[in-house]
Amino acid sequence: MIERYIQFVGEDEVDAIVKLAERLQDLSILHVNSTAAGGGVAEILNRLVPLMRELGLRVNWRVIRGDQEFFTVTKTFHNALQSGAVEVPR
Repeated sequence: MIERYIQFVGEDEVDAIVKLAERLQDLSILHVNSTAAGGGVAEILNRLVPLMRELGLRVNWRVIRGDQEFFTVTKTFHNALQSGAVEVPR
């Protein structure tokens, strides 16, 4: 699958990605998302996880569940991490 990207980014870029992946071989990577389908993150992970595995990485993807209050809190954290002005309730 990774070879298909050569036509878009060039062989040098794909080789660089393969070399970077080699440095991550001893790690486990876990993607966490709130949906398995629909939405931008799920669409990206549907392609990214198999690609990362092809590169020899130990990758998993977990879908979390929660109520509205839970997702309100996680959205607040998300906005804060992206430099948004947020108020954290006490």
